[in-house]
Amino acid sequence: MRSAYGRARCREGDHVDVRRLTAALCCVATLAACTPWVHDRLPRGDWEVAADGVVHETELRYLTLVGARYEEPAAPALQRLLTFLDEVGPAWRMPERIDYYAFPDRETLHALTGWDTNGRAILAHDATISVHAADAHEVMHVLTTPTARPLRLANFWMEGVAMTYTWPEVYFDAPTLVERGLPPRLGAWYGKTVHGNAQDARQQGELPALTPLAHGNQAFTALPDGVTYPAAGSFVTFLLGPGHGDAARIAAFRAFLDDANLAPDTAAVLVAFELHLGLSLTAAEAAWHAFLDGWDEATAE
Repeated sequence: MRSAYGRARCREGDHVDVRRLTAALCCVATLAACTPWVHDRLPRGDWEVAADGVVHETELRYLTLVGARYEEPAAPALQRLLTFLDEVGPAWRMPERIDYYAFPDRETLHALTGWDTNGRAILAHDATISVHAADAHEVMHVLTTPTARPLRLANFWMEGVAMTYTWPEVYFDAPTLVERGLPPRLGAWYGKTVHGNAQDARQQGELPALTPLAHGNQAFTALPDGVTYPAAGSFVTFLLGPGHGDAARIAAFRAFLDDANLAPDTAAVLVAFELHLGLSLTAAEAAWHAFLDGWDEATAE
């Protein structure tokens, strides 16, 4: 597949030398550090569909760089993502196709996108990029995305849903991942669940108030990821309930996300929250705090 923004050419059978590739594109990466990158830009590079599959009428294409070396074959990684979509997708938005761009390492991702990250969702294209063989967190962003544009749903809600569905794979240590057959992920959130981390932040007086996070991203990005991501995941997990099996509750939350995406300000988001979820954000926050006060991390499953 050819990216719309050019590609680094390789001959069939060649292997990408990451150092040379990074050096060759250093001017691009340097420019990216100074230039606001559009969020709908697909990665550069010479990509091929290494594996694909269909679940619930959604095609999932697993793309790899031609000639690059990968630690894990595409087929098992694709299967884990298909299993995730099969279990989670029907309650959310399932697009006609999701493209998963798998990078061999962080340096190559940065060189070909300009983004200094392990992964992200390119929502305008229903695509994800990641250095992880199977990154369900980024795929969940695609499922969560409202269809209306412009897309301006606050990160708190987007990350909250993604953390809700994928945090067990985020916080478990390496031996537990191996034991449970889970893929290596983004690292531990201090070895605790999202609720355990949110509880710690509350006890230390660091748990953020939710109203400033409900609209826009300035307040969210100003705080450490180790606070915002678990807090968002904990609150959304609390709202949706254990097991994520309440279809009516998920539908109500999706309707809220659609309205929140179109909301011009915080006040409109708060109105939408109460309309669809049946209580004010302030009341939900108080109930969440009470839940955290009673959370027993030692017995968490």
